[in-house]
Amino acid sequence: MPVHALTFATALGRLRLGWTPAGVCLLRFTDTPDREEARKAPAWVLEAVRRLMAHLAGQPQDLRGIPLDLSDLTPFQRRVAEVLHATAPGQTLTYGEVALLAGQPGAARAVGQAVKVNPILILVPCHRVVASDGPGGWSAFGSPEVKARLLELEAPPGR
Repeated sequence: MPVHALTFATALGRLRLGWTPAGVCLLRFTDTPDREEARKAPAWVLEAVRRLMAHLAGQPQDLRGIPLDLSDLTPFQRRVAEVLHATAPGQTLTYGEVALLAGQPGAARAVGQAVKVNPILILVPCHRVVASDGPGGWSAFGSPEVKARLLELEAPPGR
């Protein structure tokens, strides 16, 4: 299937969003400038962009309803992505908990590798995966500071 993409600015930086007719297949931080691709985007993609921009500007959004295309992932990566996509905003899971929910107890390191190559940041919220002894790093095309900011944006009021 052909992939279409657009680039847009958010409060946390520029994002590149790629999609197929099935859903979003790519979302990552980029230095690529905006292009005129938004004119070709279907309404559901433009709505996803609007919701992402609002979310990253501090207006929390539940992004779980945005369709995803996980067809390029391995079966295990897909299960990890599905577990993460189903987590509620503000919820965190350890690598071991994700492994258990993905049907592979004891595969915490494999979850780490799946998270590391996650092509759909924020929508497959790998920033919600934390080490058992603290927040851990974030190697999936971001930084620990971006991870902390994303978690902060999702934190329930008063926390």
